[in-house]
Amino acid sequence: MRHVLVIAILAAWVSACGGSGGSAAPTPSLPTAVAWISAPPATLAVGAAATVSAAATFPFDTTAGNAAVTWTVACASPGACGAFSASDDAAAVTYTAPTAIPTATIVTVTARSVANPGVTISAEITIVASLPITVSFAPAAPASLQVGAAVGLAATIAGDVSQNPAVTWSVTCAAAACGAFDPATTASGAKTTFTAPAAIPPGGGVTVTATSATDLTKSASVTIVVTAEAPTLANGTYVFQLDGAPGYGANFVTGVLVAKDGLITGGEQDTIAYNTDANGNPYGNPLFQAITGGSYRTTADGNLQLSIRLGPDEVETFNGTLSAGNHGFVAGLNGTSASGTLELQSSTAAPSGGYAISLFGGDGAQAPTWIGGVLNVDGPSRISGAGSRLDVIDTGGQASGSFPLGASAVSAPDGQGRVQISLQPSGTTLPPITLVGYIVDGLHIRLIESGNTNDAADYQGVLGGLALGQGAMTGQYDAAAVAGTSFVFGAQGSDSQGSLQMAGVFTLNAGGAVTGTLNWNDLTGTAAQSPRGFTGTYTVDSSGRLSLSRLTDGSGFSYSMYFYLAADGNALLLSNDSADTFAGQGFQRQVAPFTAASVAGTYGLNLTRFAPNTDAYGVQESAAIGMLTAVAGTTGATLRGFADAGDGGADVAISGSLSAQASGIFGAGLTGLDPAAPGTVGKFTLYVVDSTRAVLIETDADALTLGTLQGGG
Repeated sequence: MRHVLVIAILAAWVSACGGSGGSAAPTPSLPTAVAWISAPPATLAVGAAATVSAAATFPFDTTAGNAAVTWTVACASPGACGAFSASDDAAAVTYTAPTAIPTATIVTVTARSVANPGVTISAEITIVASLPITVSFAPAAPASLQVGAAVGLAATIAGDVSQNPAVTWSVTCAAAACGAFDPATTASGAKTTFTAPAAIPPGGGVTVTATSATDLTKSASVTIVVTAEAPTLANGTYVFQLDGAPGYGANFVTGVLVAKDGLITGGEQDTIAYNTDANGNPYGNPLFQAITGGSYRTTADGNLQLSIRLGPDEVETFNGTLSAGNHGFVAGLNGTSASGTLELQSSTAAPSGGYAISLFGGDGAQAPTWIGGVLNVDGPSRISGAGSRLDVIDTGGQASGSFPLGASAVSAPDGQGRVQISLQPSGTTLPPITLVGYIVDGLHIRLIESGNTNDAADYQGVLGGLALGQGAMTGQYDAAAVAGTSFVFGAQGSDSQGSLQMAGVFTLNAGGAVTGTLNWNDLTGTAAQSPRGFTGTYTVDSSGRLSLSRLTDGSGFSYSMYFYLAADGNALLLSNDSADTFAGQGFQRQVAPFTAASVAGTYGLNLTRFAPNTDAYGVQESAAIGMLTAVAGTTGATLRGFADAGDGGADVAISGSLSAQASGIFGAGLTGLDPAAPGTVGKFTLYVVDSTRAVLIETDADALTLGTLQGGG
């Protein structure tokens, strides 16, 4: 059939040229050149292969002739220049480089026309040494997976000279069933799906390995913690809050949402961040929005993801983790690291009685600001001012100091527990402060500033924080009520060196004396700091405002702070020292001695981390959440878990151990918490409150890490 077609084409050509049927057929034209279809590479590693193709070409684009070529290769090392083999593509061949670099390093590949052997095309290839094969996970594998959860994994191969680099996948653990892959072999960079085992294996984790199919001695492994199926939100109403760092980075999101069977059915929220007016001057810009819908789910690594719809085109995505009692930590907003809380709302009753409060953020000029104090809601929707006072640290030169409150107002709560609070300082230079509060229960209110941007007399900053109720102790505090109690505390802020974190425990002794132990870190140490004992003095007024003075070890530090007492052993604190500014929270500690079993169980982990002294006010703050399981031994415990920055990246594994002490001050060595070097063993001190809570601080100079463990028991 092919010959018939050729004759028909030639006959048509003769007829078109006016020839007669008796003329002899012309001789078919010969190829005049050879052209690359797929040219050889400029360089090729020893032993590597490449597909090349070429074809002879004819004048007038005639296809009637033979386009085939033959292949040869030459070099200065005859017989060791490489070889050709057939390809799946009929117009191509596979060239494989020699196993050693030839003399002069160059081979010449030539394609020669079969129909016209005098016509050729050639290309030079420089033969280079192959690189050692390396295997790496890309992107990073997660540090944790729930039982039965599936996740996509991929590994890339470098230095593999084979035609199709590939990896084989395997998993090991201390059980018969460790999980499965689909598929078990993938090309470099291609994904496999790993499904975690249906039960947690002994030791709590599995080791996943990607091995080069070319060189079985080259592989990459990662340990994945297998966790129990994470709880999701119970149906109910939840108060949430996210915040940024003090100063010009201050921003807050606070609100309430209704969760039901995986859907968010309603709610409301307030946000505030800085904006600028027409003259470029900053001011706090508050915004109130209704929540119109959304959803929530548990991710494969055990975190909780919430998508909150605020309108037809606006969706917020939060990432967090749940601990005991449907309380959660939030560490991400729309893929950006943040720090926050999620709490089950159990009451929307109007505020009443005394409240310890803590606010932080920035003033009207974006200067870092901290405010603490006591508010006494001593009448329906009113604060008379009696027993109410604010302590302010403003680093921008605006009002700082201690300020009494005059007559102020608290609105009745709306149907979802949102109240408006107007604070009016009495006869001072501190401007009025307007807040919105979201009631969590009778003793907890999450606060956010909601200033009047049209009123130049208003504070007009960006603030957020917390109010803790004092209950029956409102106005009843005295030295006898607090003597003998001990508090664990954690705080952060800044000193002359930059970002500052501290954690410790102190006891209020009879007669106004304070004894305690603490760690502080501003990354100026040359070695991991051991817990340091200190002494000091205290006074307390009836509002529950403790003044702690001259807390010192005699040489390394001297701190002063206010401690605002609340019900259920809670407290808030604020520095009373212009040289060291910090704020934080305290927890009344159990009286009984501690053992390794005091921290046995699983805890939600909420961390705050700072980049090393990049800014005097710690604006490089980042957050991380996760879970940590402690298995108690005779004198200590092993720790295993994970932490997630909430920014969309994979979580990181945490492992280590701690040594128990009867004092409740435990030393720990943990890997995974240094953002720059997760494999480094960091030194930490754990200040245990009781079996449900502890405060954790890093004590070396690698990074600043401060956090709480909540849950367990």
